[in-house]
Amino acid sequence: MSSSVSRVLGLIYLLLICIVNGADYRLDGSVVPSYYNLTIGVLRDPAEPTLFDGEVSITLRVVGPLEVPQIILHADTLDISECWLLDAAGAQVEAIDISRLIYEAATQQVKVPLTQPVQPGQNYTLGFKYTGHIRTDMAGLFSASYVEEVTNVTRWLAVTQMQRINARLVLPCFDEPALKAKFQLQIVRRNGYQSIGNTKLRETTAASQDRFVDHFEETPVMSTYLLAFMVASYSARGNVSDFAVLTRPEFYNHTEFSHQVGQRVIPAYGDLFRIPYAELGNEVLQYASSPRFPHNGMENWGLIIYSDEVLIQEAGYSDDWSDKEFAIRIIAHETSHMWFGDSVTFSWWSYFWLNEAFARYYEYFMAHQLYPEYHLDEQFVVRQMHLIFATDARNSTQPLTSLESDIQTPSEIAYKFSGIAYAKGACILRMWRNIMGEQNFDRAIQNYLKQYHLGNTIPNNLLYHLSENWPANQEVDVEQFFYDYTEQEGFPMLTVRLSPGHLFVTVQQDRFLLDYTDGSRGGLKYTVPLTYTTNLAPNFYNLTPSKYIHKNESFQFIHFDEPIEWFLLNLRQSNYQRVFYDYTLREGLRLALSASNHSGIPVENRAQLIDDLFNFAYVWYMEYEEVFQFLEYLSKEVDYVPWYAVYENLNRVAKRLTPEQLPSFRNYLSDITKSVFEKLGVEWSAQDTPLDVANRNKLVKWLCRYQVSGCRNKVNVKFVTSSEQPSPDYRETFYCAASSSDFNSYTTVWGRYYLETRPSERKLLWSAASCTTDYETHYYKMIISGPESVEQKKIGIARLYEQNPELVQPIFEMITANIVVLAYDFQSWADTAEVITDMAEYFTTRQQLKLFHEFYDGNHQLFGESAALVLLKSLKSVNENIVWAEGRLAGLVQYLERRNAGSVQGATYMLVLLLAVVASLLAWL
Repeated sequence: MSSSVSRVLGLIYLLLICIVNGADYRLDGSVVPSYYNLTIGVLRDPAEPTLFDGEVSITLRVVGPLEVPQIILHADTLDISECWLLDAAGAQVEAIDISRLIYEAATQQVKVPLTQPVQPGQNYTLGFKYTGHIRTDMAGLFSASYVEEVTNVTRWLAVTQMQRINARLVLPCFDEPALKAKFQLQIVRRNGYQSIGNTKLRETTAASQDRFVDHFEETPVMSTYLLAFMVASYSARGNVSDFAVLTRPEFYNHTEFSHQVGQRVIPAYGDLFRIPYAELGNEVLQYASSPRFPHNGMENWGLIIYSDEVLIQEAGYSDDWSDKEFAIRIIAHETSHMWFGDSVTFSWWSYFWLNEAFARYYEYFMAHQLYPEYHLDEQFVVRQMHLIFATDARNSTQPLTSLESDIQTPSEIAYKFSGIAYAKGACILRMWRNIMGEQNFDRAIQNYLKQYHLGNTIPNNLLYHLSENWPANQEVDVEQFFYDYTEQEGFPMLTVRLSPGHLFVTVQQDRFLLDYTDGSRGGLKYTVPLTYTTNLAPNFYNLTPSKYIHKNESFQFIHFDEPIEWFLLNLRQSNYQRVFYDYTLREGLRLALSASNHSGIPVENRAQLIDDLFNFAYVWYMEYEEVFQFLEYLSKEVDYVPWYAVYENLNRVAKRLTPEQLPSFRNYLSDITKSVFEKLGVEWSAQDTPLDVANRNKLVKWLCRYQVSGCRNKVNVKFVTSSEQPSPDYRETFYCAASSSDFNSYTTVWGRYYLETRPSERKLLWSAASCTTDYETHYYKMIISGPESVEQKKIGIARLYEQNPELVQPIFEMITANIVVLAYDFQSWADTAEVITDMAEYFTTRQQLKLFHEFYDGNHQLFGESAALVLLKSLKSVNENIVWAEGRLAGLVQYLERRNAGSVQGATYMLVLLLAVVASLLAWL
């Protein structure tokens, strides 16, 4: 074949690949890397670093059938100064004139034209020398700093974050997840610093009098987005050749807990997956913290980088139950990625959930296995499933799996980084696991991880192993079941109707949507597993489906041998579905919940009923007064998980109540919280469980915000009389309540704010002091005249009315009386508009809407066009909120008023009776 013909065919081949792969965002696949030898030089001086030096040699192979006239790879904002090509023996093929390199900014690619094409089946080494930018936006290689406590000196460090597609900011590379390779890393750094990489430090050599080179062991085969390194002055807890936690020296004494968690989590995963961490291909695993980081953590293989808040537990400040639970979950999440994501990686970003669904699932269920006192298995339904239902019931949702052709550009890749991949993915895994049974599911996952170790996968690879281990007695099309929840968006709503004789129920499936006019595909059907129990023989723990509604079926009938009193569907809310009961069934469940021990109904199902009812009322399937009547059972409820569902849903209604309607709501809130408040009160105890602490914290926030059950006074008495500082769990809640109850307590909290030196504690005290009812003093003397940041001042203003909902109108009138004062302080009309619109979200009356209109008409020209449009949009939103409340809450308001009037009448009757008794006694005497 002639050279010219070969080149023409090669170009045609590349063009066809580009067409198949979609535009030019995907690399053409003609060459693949196997090895990167990378040297990076950073922190050349003690000032804020801005540039780094780089040199990389990439071993690659031509895999197409034809010779390739140019090599295409990724590079973004790198200044390449040299480029060369070597053959497999190391001999130079050509020194490439850098003026011939072609940069494509849109696709973030660099094309390297060759004078002689590279040949099929041959290995080459492509090399570059370049410089890059140490960024400030926490992408690629970026800078962070902290001030040493002892010396008050600012110390700089360099940190990486390569995910999603940021490795191209650090080196020319083939920056796609399926193009795995090994990395050999060298870091050149100043004396007094240390380098941390994906692998064990092999040796350090001198480059000059004050410059050293750290040489790291070769990494396993891995994707470019997992490359990581840091240059800092850190100390290590543990063995850096095995497992260690690395932080700045003054944090050493605060890392004992996170180190202990890692010591438990790592071997637990090795046991569960039947592949110990060391057998994955990397000897070392290090947890390092950063004072600036875009995420809670990043799962770089061998070097997981976390935000400081995850790894640091300072006694008395960040070592409470909630902080420790946060650390446990995030460490469990990121460590699981060593198996799901690092060893076995999705083949393209359209399958991103294959990483994150497992990590989120084990974040809760491995954490529960190791730390059962947090009951994270129960919390999962309210903190993950209920959360993601709101997203998955809108037109803006997406399926877990997208077509590769739909996910090409950087913005399309970013689109897959949504709660769907994380939370919905975890919910679907939990559903499959409960249906299959623990042993079958675990075996499927073990085989999946074993087969694809160091490789890449697509969802069908997972499906194969699930199918191979699916119970034989489950009459369901597993493949269809899998596709229904991964390639379709949304989830089913099951409507349950009881027959007149109470001998059977009809279960109908439809897709649940929050807005049936938003363009969503409302006709979708799913394979629906049915798990249920009744009062006849209650069993809440058999999660194997008794029946299925198969794909494209709408109904299923369930028969009973004798009449039932109540029927519960979707046990422990194991399956990804909502359930709507007809009135008779709903009333039966209310009575069951009101009975002793809630008739044994688990906390997950109690939370499910609460969350479902609120959402069904929101979409007009029932009235809110029916929801509140059902929730009367809460007067006997003391468990955290159901109350979590109440608090998450109740706010939507409470925010829409007018000041005149709040007294009746307060009475209702006082009644339904009676038992839980009697159990928990405002006094903390050494015997409290983690869920007691969480429950009390939310309870006090709600009761004090709405001034129920004397909450503010009780907290204030505790605040004034106790020399004991509240634990970090309670501190903001209790300081907020004390500030709102008494001016002296407010000034005490404010004084603590001024004396405090810890930034995190200062933010907490600022927020708590802003709960005061003395809003004029706080606004004019503290917020407007203070030196705090604009963001802190926004928080302060918001807290004034969020914690005192009856004061939203006078606070608005105070601020808008001279809006220029706030705008001058902020030096921004956009930020000023944000404050107004955030406050307007709490408007509930026509009078408040009128005031807002008048303010807009008289002042919008001051804001400029874009900020004025924000105000105008907010006006429309306020009107919609008021119309919604008038249309949807009228019956609820009447119900609360009748209920309140009844209690008042009852109290009046008892008072009259008591006076009559006293009068009789006096007459007798």
